[in-house]
Amino acid sequence: MNVKGELRLAVASNQKVAVRLHNGEIITGVAEELTTSNRLKIRTEAGTIWIPIVDVEHVSRVISMLR
Repeated sequence: MNVKGELRLAVASNQKVAVRLHNGEIITGVAEELTTSNRLKIRTEAGTIWIPIVDVEHVSRVISMLR
């Protein structure tokens, strides 16, 4: 899986993501920014957090279907 590519798409579409880290932790929130220093900004219910891309093992994007 291309983690960076999935994150770029999520940020561009302001999508909700579930990010699984190498330590097994899962973080869910809205992808807001992907920096050139390879960090991801996610807005969660608890607040905004920054995650280094090297810590990300898997990304799931939540795509809403509008009728």
